Amino acid sequence: METNKRLDLIFFALADSRRRAILEELSEDKKTVSELANNFSLTLGAISKHLSLLQEADLIYKTKQGRQVFCHMNFDIWKEVASYISMQAKFWNNRLDELDGFINKGGRDE
Repeated sequence: METNKRLDLIFFALADSRRRAILEELSEDKKTVSELANNFSLTLGAISKHLSLLQEADLIYKTKQGRQVFCHMNFDIWKEVASYISMQAKFWNNRLDELDGFINKGGRDE
């Protein structure tokens, strides 16, 4: 159950194109909250909401250096996402293979 809740948070966060763009920026290097706000022409309040959702989903984490808050990509979470997607791909590939076999037999189940 905990895994489902976690995946819900992740996929909800990924559902927004702006948040995906933020993740692309962070995949290159850490950025301050201000840098991200400027890069996306967002107010600090708006970028903070996006970053909070990404952090809640464990897609990013923040560190503080002096007065600046840096955002970092959490690369470890992508292993979990990739595992889930791989499992789904395997399931659906198997189902499609079964359907293909059924169709090629002319709809006869043996």
